[in-house]
Amino acid sequence: MPREDRRILFDFHEVYKAVFALSVQKEIRKPPPGVLLGIVVDKDDSNKLLATIENPQEKDSRRTIEFTRDFLAAALMVYCRTQNIPISKKARKSVEFAGADVILRLEI
Repeated sequence: MPREDRRILFDFHEVYKAVFALSVQKEIRKPPPGVLLGIVVDKDDSNKLLATIENPQEKDSRRTIEFTRDFLAAALMVYCRTQNIPISKKARKSVEFAGADVILRLEI
């Protein structure tokens, strides 16, 4: 049976907008204002992600926020919907990282 393996790449600006939008939608704590500098996987828990955000208008404003892979995947899916990028409901979704890109992987 044929399979599909699709990858949608996001830059850090788009990821920040996606995380912010889902935080507002779910009425949870929003990320601080600024620029997303990077995301790393927590060395103790591979489901936990640590994102570094810096506000260029403030000195010493670098902060680290924490969220899960599931939250990030959900945020990216919401962002895709707002950009009219089709996402299959049946697809197995996962998040991967490649340099300055965050990848939403869809496997059918």
